[in-house]
Amino acid sequence: MITWAASDGREEGGDRVVPAASTIKLFVASAFWRSGVDPAEPVAVPAVPWSVADALSSPTLGDCALLAVAFSDNAATNVLLDRLGFDAVNAEARRLGCERTEVRRAMLAEGPENVTCARDLARGLAAIDDERVLDALARAHDSELPLLLDGRDVRVKTGELWPRVYHEVALVDRELAVAVCSAPAARPGEVAAVAASLIRVKSS
Repeated sequence: MITWAASDGREEGGDRVVPAASTIKLFVASAFWRSGVDPAEPVAVPAVPWSVADALSSPTLGDCALLAVAFSDNAATNVLLDRLGFDAVNAEARRLGCERTEVRRAMLAEGPENVTCARDLARGLAAIDDERVLDALARAHDSELPLLLDGRDVRVKTGELWPRVYHEVALVDRELAVAVCSAPAARPGEVAAVAASLIRVKSS
């Protein structure tokens, strides 16, 4: 099933709760940059799958915040979660207007799923105004959506637990956020096409 929402209030099944996968990293990074913790603080990064942060010679918390969003780095995200605590991330999600988003475990850890919904993702991304989060999003290159919206400013975060879920949430031209969630997972191209159609409807 595909559900979607846009920050202008349009939605279809936007309140359906789904495993958040890597989209939860948006809220982790936003919570970090609002925390006042020194981004230059050096950290040790334990190795976990799908990560590059543990290969850096002298990583900092700021490096982890960048890698968590730009490269969806699991180890970097876990460092931030350990430093901030789950409560701080969940408080940030609520501050951003997200009612059904909750971090419950570290990346790749056992335990209850982290959860969100399309409405929360669109609303939350639209409310994030920290340039460091948005800059990290601009460096991500794992979505087909920018190719479908050539010439537009597209900042997108994907999340997948294949074959269970695949999601995309994007901020386009710094004014409209759209989120498309699929559970079970739809093909990335299909999800990106739905997201692009929402932008084109708004632009027409």
